[in-house]
Amino acid sequence: MNRTLPVSAPVIYLLLLFLLGPAALMQGNNPLLWMLCVLVVIGVVAWYLTRQMLNDLQIRRMLPDHGQVGQVVPVGYQLSRTSQYLPAFDITVTEHLSDMMKEASSAWILHVGPGETVHGEGLFVPTRRGRLVFKEVEVRTAFPMGIIPRRKRLHVPQDLRIYPKTHPLRPDLIRSLLGTGGQGRRSIDRNGNGLDYFGTRSVRSGDGIRDIAWKISARRNEWIALERSLPASPRIRVVLDLTTPTDDLQVSSDERWTPAQLEEDAISLAASILQDASSRGYDIGLTVQGLDCPVHGLRGGPRHLGRILGALSDLDLTQDRRAWAAIPERERAGLVVVHPDRVRKTLKRSDVWHLTARQLDDLVASGIDSDAPEVEGSVA
Repeated sequence: MNRTLPVSAPVIYLLLLFLLGPAALMQGNNPLLWMLCVLVVIGVVAWYLTRQMLNDLQIRRMLPDHGQVGQVVPVGYQLSRTSQYLPAFDITVTEHLSDMMKEASSAWILHVGPGETVHGEGLFVPTRRGRLVFKEVEVRTAFPMGIIPRRKRLHVPQDLRIYPKTHPLRPDLIRSLLGTGGQGRRSIDRNGNGLDYFGTRSVRSGDGIRDIAWKISARRNEWIALERSLPASPRIRVVLDLTTPTDDLQVSSDERWTPAQLEEDAISLAASILQDASSRGYDIGLTVQGLDCPVHGLRGGPRHLGRILGALSDLDLTQDRRAWAAIPERERAGLVVVHPDRVRKTLKRSDVWHLTARQLDDLVASGIDSDAPEVEGSVA
């Protein structure tokens, strides 16, 4: 089997220098002396060029708005050359990884001309939610010939919010949680083409027979049409139950989960339900019980989803837990409570779905028949 031997330019350069140096100095052979001089000149020029390339190089890190656990996060770098005469070649930009990353690829830039600005991109994969702190950037080059590599560390502090991991859920899960009736659905107080009554108005061009209010028209002796309310999106609120401290969760020794993993899976399940519902046009809301987190009202749109996922990413599970707070009873929305270890039916309502973090694998879309609408949960 053919094997490629590793070739190191600095090792080969030093080996040639130590082989030719004693022979050229002791024998006084002109060809050997010329070869030794050439090697020394190459080393001096390489040292000077690598030093000047990194001294006159400015770097700026460009982060995205957020990242997500398990998803590739692109990080851009803007390299500017302040020198007006000497270009830079073979520039590699590397981040010092923390425990929140498992994979990373460095950014590589072939050439930065004098006075030019170029861009590179590195890829990272976060492993847990929270604030990902970037501190130092390492810039290195070995041009020319790679015999004298040089690296330089620049202090560029920044942070990036990492959203919790979300999973593709079963296609009929959200519809099963809301039910087939009117639970979680509403009509808003604006005229539209819905079914609920909003008011009356004069007949306009294009109104159909079904829009005519016959009794009112006969009484007023003029044509009166019915005004319908505007139907709004279905609504769902997720309540994340974190009132029990991590060490008090009920986890047996033979289970594959740890208490900390169950809490993270509960956060991931809540985020998955909210993201799936938002992608289907639902109004979503979040309430976190046990930790200091603002209550998010029922709204739709990607910006509202981003605020909710950002709040979930900032949850600090080391804080002291609080008691269960009251939830508005008159809010017309589907209600789902996510527990880490087991169901605790604190709410005295009959329209609540209770899910646990142990059910996460059963609720994801992989390997699940999309025609089976039943959900493995319990209704209070």
